[in-house]
Amino acid sequence: MKLLFKNTTTYSKHIYDDFLSFHSRKFSFKYHLFSFVISMLILFLIILYVQNHYYELAVIFCACLTSFILYRYFHPIEEVNQDYHSDKITKEQSFTFLFYDHYFKINTKRQYSIVYYRKLYKIFETDTFFYLYLDNRHSFLLDKSGFKKGTPLDFRNFIKKKCPFKYKLDRIDKEDNDNTKK
Repeated sequence: MKLLFKNTTTYSKHIYDDFLSFHSRKFSFKYHLFSFVISMLILFLIILYVQNHYYELAVIFCACLTSFILYRYFHPIEEVNQDYHSDKITKEQSFTFLFYDHYFKINTKRQYSIVYYRKLYKIFETDTFFYLYLDNRHSFLLDKSGFKKGTPLDFRNFIKKKCPFKYKLDRIDKEDNDNTKK
């Protein structure tokens, strides 16, 4: 197989903070909407059971509602803390991404993985990064300045062809940002 693109990205706390900000902007509304709808459904069941004098079931659903809300609030915080204190962030681990025609490899000092393009959930491009999502919570971060073979523009065209319905350009216009701050 012919190597088409090579990118080396070093994960740091600064890069991870930028990613978390991006991820929150993209996915927090859906997450909170889902949590709200499920909470309202459970609350409706609690009210229904109390009105019909099924207090034992109402207590069980109160426990379910409390558990659900605590899980939806604390689980993401725990995941971020685990990632934030992982070796890849604290030791600023470097990842090398090797892109071929049908798949790409992720190399670290210890191991490598292969990911087929069809397995990608979404691809976002920002001013400085490509975010290759495996699902709505896990992503590979590719720094645009880390391309050793190929250019970010060539990679954009390549990945758009490989994943046409998954690619999204996400750039915040700097002039719009400056105007909103004034």
